[in-house]
Amino acid sequence: MNDYNIVRSQELFERIGHSIAGGESSYARLRAGIELCIDHTAGTRIWDVDGNEYIDYCLGYGPLIFGHSPQDIVQAVVEQISTRGFHFSFPHELDYKVGEAVQRLVPSVDLIRFTCSGTESTMAAIRLARAYTGKDKIIKFEGAYHGWSDLHFVSYHPELTMAAGRYNAPRGLPDSTGMPQAFVDQLIIQPFNDLEVIEKTIRDRHFEIAAILIEPAMANCGVIPPVEGYLEGLRKISEQYGVLLIFDEVMTGFRIAPGGAQEYYNIKPDISTFAKAIGAGFPVACFGGTKEVMEIEAQNEVMHGGTYTASPLVLAAADAVLQRIERDKETMYPRLFELSDRLRDGLVRVIREAGFHCFGQGVGPLFQVFIGDKDIDRLYNYRDTMDYVRNDIYSAFHAEMQKRGIYCHPSVFERWFMSTEHTDQEIDDTIAAADESMRAVAKKM
Repeated sequence: MNDYNIVRSQELFERIGHSIAGGESSYARLRAGIELCIDHTAGTRIWDVDGNEYIDYCLGYGPLIFGHSPQDIVQAVVEQISTRGFHFSFPHELDYKVGEAVQRLVPSVDLIRFTCSGTESTMAAIRLARAYTGKDKIIKFEGAYHGWSDLHFVSYHPELTMAAGRYNAPRGLPDSTGMPQAFVDQLIIQPFNDLEVIEKTIRDRHFEIAAILIEPAMANCGVIPPVEGYLEGLRKISEQYGVLLIFDEVMTGFRIAPGGAQEYYNIKPDISTFAKAIGAGFPVACFGGTKEVMEIEAQNEVMHGGTYTASPLVLAAADAVLQRIERDKETMYPRLFELSDRLRDGLVRVIREAGFHCFGQGVGPLFQVFIGDKDIDRLYNYRDTMDYVRNDIYSAFHAEMQKRGIYCHPSVFERWFMSTEHTDQEIDDTIAAADESMRAVAKKM
């Protein structure tokens, strides 16, 4: 650790900034001052251009459920592009192979359509819900992220000033400049995990509400699982009042169970969106739902399309991913949960031993450790999280972990991911690094 430096990363990042606005093409991959530029990856490891090696728990923002460059996925893609081609813009065999695998795995899905990203899938799902119901408003939850589109990039991480409104009646606030107020006005913002508030909203306004858009476990506010009975309550009242239920399973799909959160929690939504793990790092996504709802897609009553949708290049990856999930699901998911629980509990233990208040929560291989100023059992929603977390301490923890060869996302509002390639030894090494890191942080506080 004493020899740790990222001089070449910083030099390369500066050069990139002369042609790439901001030095990267996403919104929150890096932390200012300790930016990493990557040379290569394999399995659970990433190497930066300075030669530093890290155990990776960011995993490309979640898609890499089988780790970096899994050979079966790579070989499937190489075979496709070298023997058959990589862009057709016509139907092909992989359409039905991947489509039928999703049907087998996901409880609620009768029909799907492919897209290129989670954002695009969620945009399509919202349009479909509005077309099916003939209504315009969408319920979205404060602190939830569904992509960067104007349609739903609202009240993601708002400042909790008077402008944000009261807890039981949050105001929609755009999360970017350049967003017309008209888009914001089509959303009804609600607190997560409060059935009483949303039941009243739906009873009072169901005549204008097309759908509830929800991450079944919030995964962009740290990780906040639903309380017992919450998703069941949403399903009941949405059916009662003719409001569609959309599960955004971009994070949870194929990661916490073969059929995602809807299998794990035993709830069937009307529409679902998937990305990330379905492609194991290749840019493939989809949305799907019941035959009744998806029929208007089949009949082209609602527009959806795209030049690169259902590309055989990415569907070759998805086909290999889903084959592996179907083959290994009985052992794969218990192992992911076992490793994740052991890592989360170990992190909490050493952080507490260093003198900090801390707890962890999540759903198996999707979790976060929260550091605050008091002992609590769990967080329930965005405002709870904002009130509790000490992002300054977590940020210092991240920096110390990076020096010791462990990479997690620098923000407490993101999360840790586990892959099938992580080992018990890597979990032990990560906990040991966290012990050293938090003791170093404590000396600075």
